[in-house]
Amino acid sequence: MSSNKKKPKAESQLMEKGGRRSSARGSKKTMHKRLIKESTGIFLNGLIFRNPVAIGALGLFPVVGAGYTMQNAAVLSLMMLVMMLPVCLLSGWMKIPVWIRPAAALVLSGVMYLPAAALAKWLMPQAFSALSIYAVLMIGNSIILSRANDYAPSHITLAVLMDSLGCTAGFSAVIFLVAALREIWSNIVKDTGGVYHAGAYPLVGFLLLGVIAALIQHTNAKRAAAERKAK
Repeated sequence: MSSNKKKPKAESQLMEKGGRRSSARGSKKTMHKRLIKESTGIFLNGLIFRNPVAIGALGLFPVVGAGYTMQNAAVLSLMMLVMMLPVCLLSGWMKIPVWIRPAAALVLSGVMYLPAAALAKWLMPQAFSALSIYAVLMIGNSIILSRANDYAPSHITLAVLMDSLGCTAGFSAVIFLVAALREIWSNIVKDTGGVYHAGAYPLVGFLLLGVIAALIQHTNAKRAAAERKAK
């Protein structure tokens, strides 16, 4: 699923490739301020306002399937960081036809899985082993592939960097929050004599993601209303 068909308003032509030429009339100081402001906006979009998991419905599988312990969340977040940054940056730098971009992004993701898996296995061997197939499936993580294919090729390096960091932070924030709540639910059910690891059921993950998405949408609606009043 592509989350970049409609670009956020916070991302102007300045952050797109070729945008600096169209903004050359402005002073360097003004451009620097705009770059900082837009970079911050891009990062916050990925982290909160346009969170790729909660709002964009990307990368749901690892969160729902494996995001039921804090250890799993830590391993997947680390792998996400190690894989997404280079994949998106390289996708932005490479000059390749549009039709081959999805395949190239998938190949790059597969290549970067190797160092990501090695690092995760070295730092958290037991947690990495417990992930089993979920670790390998990070190669096809839709957040990485969509941003590398749709966003990176048309934006400057700074924008790609901030977008990658923001989306990684957004993924990590959601999976850690969901994992924490699922662990609490598992402990409550276990203490009352219920099913062990009740929070591991995918349905619990979907329900929690729905609540998080609703809260973010509510926050976005309040921000939009405040901006309209300020005009």
